[in-house]
Amino acid sequence: MVEQSSGAELIAQYEQDEGFDPYHYIPPGPVAASFIRDDVLTKAIMGPVGGGKTVSCAMARVVAATRMPPCKGGVIRDRYAVVRSSFRDAEKTVLQSWQQWFPKTYPGSTWTGGNDRPVTHVLRWRLPNGLRVEAETIFVGLQGSTVESKLRGWELSGVWLNELDTIDENGLRYSEQRVGRFPKKTDLADPAAVRFRQVLGDFNAPDMDNWTYDVFVAEPSPDRVLYAQPSGVSSAAENVANLEADYYQKIIDNEEDWYVRRFVHNQFGYSRDGLPVYPEFNPEVHVAPKVQEPDQRLPLLIGLDAGLNPAAILGQCRPDGQLVILDELVPGQGYGAERLAELLNELIARRYNRVPKIMAWADPAAQWGADKEGGQLAWIETMTLALGVPVGVPANGSNELGLRLSAVRQELTRMIDGHRPRLLISPNCKVLTRGFASGYKYKKRANDSGPAYDPEPSKNEYSHPHDGLQYLVLGYRGRPTVVNGSAGSSRAQSSARPKKDWRKRKAVFDPHRF
Repeated sequence: MVEQSSGAELIAQYEQDEGFDPYHYIPPGPVAASFIRDDVLTKAIMGPVGGGKTVSCAMARVVAATRMPPCKGGVIRDRYAVVRSSFRDAEKTVLQSWQQWFPKTYPGSTWTGGNDRPVTHVLRWRLPNGLRVEAETIFVGLQGSTVESKLRGWELSGVWLNELDTIDENGLRYSEQRVGRFPKKTDLADPAAVRFRQVLGDFNAPDMDNWTYDVFVAEPSPDRVLYAQPSGVSSAAENVANLEADYYQKIIDNEEDWYVRRFVHNQFGYSRDGLPVYPEFNPEVHVAPKVQEPDQRLPLLIGLDAGLNPAAILGQCRPDGQLVILDELVPGQGYGAERLAELLNELIARRYNRVPKIMAWADPAAQWGADKEGGQLAWIETMTLALGVPVGVPANGSNELGLRLSAVRQELTRMIDGHRPRLLISPNCKVLTRGFASGYKYKKRANDSGPAYDPEPSKNEYSHPHDGLQYLVLGYRGRPTVVNGSAGSSRAQSSARPKKDWRKRKAVFDPHRF
């Protein structure tokens, strides 16, 4: 490891030394360090603006070259494509960051292209073991085309998708299929050696509607890993020593909540065509890090929403008062009470077969609408018979929206012993979680007159499980508890949102040591 010294001195040293060793670089923090080291097929780093993501990708690209087996003659060769939406955007961003470390005049390198044309930069250096490395990096812009059309026919070792969230999801799939093709096996010193291949991505947290949420969070693959950096104002924030002390505070003071959420706190945002019903929701606090298992000693609580798009939310209340949402059942349109009950019974038999008691509450409107004289049962009656347990209605049959929303909001804003959330959601409840973050919202009105948003949440695929959650919480906690809680909200326990840490980081930061 090199001794710590000023960045300028080390840059000067490296520019004069063809024996550049990328492992002397120090990443902006532990998350970035893990990202750089990981040899998984596809890895992406998501972080606040100013978090050092681009440079981390640049170093990950250089480290990747050292993992390639040597070609005949003892030279390691690899080829990367760096893809951005347009080449002009690349010149202003990723290419500038690259040149801070590897300028056109870097010793032993060759630079071709530029001026609205793709740039090819070939770096050459020698590893401590004596092997020479020849790493070719090609910077291209899509210019309105797709990754597939731009990279068709290219033989690559790896691809770096800069600002990944702005690139089509198919671009990631195609990139994964193009890597691992350079150099040719016949050019390797050992044709049986495994060629290193990888796809890199970097981006700021987008809206939850963006495809990156599904690919890296909701349905992750073992071959695709997301590294999420901490909030820019947390005590674990990365790269802050390279920023002004008030860098993030200025953003917070001058930008809207949706912007701060994404670009400072590094949280997936909500679509700006609506206002989230529960801004108190914080996935870092309210979503468990792993799937929660039922406690067979505790009663099962079920909240049911009826109608053409029924939903069921299942949970348990732990002895300390924490309400844990364990499962969701959101089958889609066209499921009647009997079919929903079949699915629910299957889930109960599989996950809750030994619980001592089942308690269920449903939409009060589901009591009505049946043709009694014709022998028809109401939705709640059908569900009661099918489940074998009475299905009640919360709050003595009141379906007041404000009361239901207040019931859930109190769960979100209160903590147990000051540090544990009173509402915890298992990560397998994906529709419910996505609704909290973006889907369950007040729709923005098109005209400029009157209120900016509709007075009631939009009816969509997220509203049904959220109605079910409201019935569960209100049914279990009871109307008096919720009403009293609302009246005393000003004296409520501390918010579940993480406290901001404005302390100036004093740690010495050297971006060149790793």
